[in-house]
Amino acid sequence: MSRAGSRVLSLFTHALNARVLRAYADGPLRLGELEATLGWAPQSSLRVALADLKELRLVIQLEDQGAGRPAKLTVAGQDMLVVLDALEDWLAEGPDGPISLDDAASTGVVRILTAGWDSAIVRALAERPCTLTDLNARIPELSYPALKRRLAKLRATQLVIPARTTSGSMYAASDWLRHAIAPLTVAVRWERAHHPHPAPLTPVEVEAAFLLSLPLSELPAKSSGTCVLAVVTSDTSEAPPEAAGVSLDVVEGRIAAMRAGTHGDPSAWVLGTPEAWFEALVDGSRSALRPSGAKPRLAKSIVIAIQAALWPEAHGGRSAASGSLRH
Repeated sequence: MSRAGSRVLSLFTHALNARVLRAYADGPLRLGELEATLGWAPQSSLRVALADLKELRLVIQLEDQGAGRPAKLTVAGQDMLVVLDALEDWLAEGPDGPISLDDAASTGVVRILTAGWDSAIVRALAERPCTLTDLNARIPELSYPALKRRLAKLRATQLVIPARTTSGSMYAASDWLRHAIAPLTVAVRWERAHHPHPAPLTPVEVEAAFLLSLPLSELPAKSSGTCVLAVVTSDTSEAPPEAAGVSLDVVEGRIAAMRAGTHGDPSAWVLGTPEAWFEALVDGSRSALRPSGAKPRLAKSIVIAIQAALWPEAHGGRSAASGSLRH
């Protein structure tokens, strides 16, 4: 299955899609102007790229312009530029040096990232290091050979790294994989806002996002207590709202433990819709989140720390959604 966000990032497994999207960023272009902006590109590949962008309503043809009608970005296309910015910023931090979306290597990395996200390998490793046997038990929908091949690709791109312990050879999420939550988050946001059939947001995606990003977060040294971070995953009139998330124990600014789930009696809660969390983590606006409990300041500091970890240049008031993700 395609999990929330993966179909959006998969658009950029074809490098020409990103180049065409960027070309339209400055205004409408006729086909000849687009070709001149791009430089040489195979006509067949260009037709496929334009078809991909038009299918998602990222680009539309202008009416009443005579022969050779120009095309322009839609609102969805403008918002997709934010996804592209986040993906390019993440690729620029590759462990072996910056990776350009124009490089063939980038398409492979994006394809491997989305495959890992879809297969739940990323979710499993977000929680703790695992052996191949552990992963095989936790992901029954993949055969052992298929799981082994996918894990090998994740290791080859350094999204997953070896973690040797007394229990034997294990595999762990790299910091680079943890930072991939930034482009995945804005991809999910775009999908929910613009895709005609968005993938459902399930506990798998929510838990993985928190479990991957929290270890990157730096909390105030005096922070202590237990906190639950929860996202409303279904809210219909026919049934009570459902929420997914994680709980964590903080001791003097250090995350001592993390658990999937929203149970227990924490000293602080943060609850919000997916859109409220997007505003908080991407835009830096926390007004739509609902903190509660005896230590609301702890909850606030955790949310701020996650945003600072994922978008350090946006931290301090600059909005990632307005384009500040660019270096």
